[in-house]
Amino acid sequence: MRKIILPIALAATSFAAAADIEIHGNVDFDFASYFDKDFDPTNAANQDIDLYVKANLDENVSVTVYTNTKSNVTNADQAAEIRHGLARSTAINSADDRYTAFNFDGVELRWTPFQDVSLVFGDLTYNAGAFNYYFWRDPSRYAAIARNHTVRGIGVEVGNEKFGDGKVYIGATEESKSAIAVFATYGLKLLNRPDEHLTITPSVDWVFGSEIGRGYTYFFGTELDYSKSLEVFNYSVYAAYGLHPYKGKAVHSFLVEPSLNYDFFNLGLNYFYAIVNKEDDYKAADQIFTDDQMLFAVEPSFNITKKFSLGVSFEYHDPDSQIKDDEFEFLGMNFYLYPTINTNLVFWFGYNFSEDKNPVVGKSKFALGMSAHAEF
Repeated sequence: MRKIILPIALAATSFAAAADIEIHGNVDFDFASYFDKDFDPTNAANQDIDLYVKANLDENVSVTVYTNTKSNVTNADQAAEIRHGLARSTAINSADDRYTAFNFDGVELRWTPFQDVSLVFGDLTYNAGAFNYYFWRDPSRYAAIARNHTVRGIGVEVGNEKFGDGKVYIGATEESKSAIAVFATYGLKLLNRPDEHLTITPSVDWVFGSEIGRGYTYFFGTELDYSKSLEVFNYSVYAAYGLHPYKGKAVHSFLVEPSLNYDFFNLGLNYFYAIVNKEDDYKAADQIFTDDQMLFAVEPSFNITKKFSLGVSFEYHDPDSQIKDDEFEFLGMNFYLYPTINTNLVFWFGYNFSEDKNPVVGKSKFALGMSAHAEF
């Protein structure tokens, strides 16, 4: 552990000698027990931690170094995920997969020569169509339009909170040594009142080169975010549409996430569906940026106090509409604690209604666990 922390401490010390230093991060970790029909448990523990150090060289110039560590999945070919099914978990007794090193995750130099205009240089990450559904909130793994992509290059960011903001990035992609990517987006605020907001955000990227390193050359998407406040009654709708090609034909993704709050009662709903290329028995998983071709989830919840609420969730998952018996339903309860700002704890339990050989949840039936999130 000292070998991991020492380089970070030395880097922070050298930064401090020259500039005002800020340290920020996102911490997610969890624990779960998955029980089969004989009530034999399989225990798992995941974590995903982002830390970055920002040095403000003056009021207009800053440099930021990003690092990340995450647990490794021991029974799949992907990184572990917070609060997910057994197929995305890390065995709790696997020290090598739980305690992984912090890795360099990018560097950025930012210069703001004019008000509301910034030039950025370095490793620039973008995505579009991120989910609010709690299992899929990580845009590096899940998105309705496009997951995280990183280019090393240059970008221009413009705008403000009043009128909206946008960005244009261009640079060499991480997926291939022979490709260049261009990304552009702008969030246009059509309504920006104290009690009502409406933002429309179109996004597009294009990758060109001899080997682009991914299965599609471009994506296009549009996001809509609307919210309205009427004293004790509030409601909002987030929607996204994405388009990208696969094997010469278009793949369309649709996401709708409405929510409402009335006094102490809350209701959230998530619906996602993708129209995929079915020719030659192409798998849906190769064409979309989620685990499911179709997802429906709903959760009514109740605010017991300002720091505690509870909810009942129901989910229906269909990974591929062309495959039979891969669907499953999940019914569970969530207990939410909010110790302070930007921090939450969730204790949960639930039951998977699925066949014993389901490719996603396996033989897991009853499950319980906890997860934690903090930002600083």
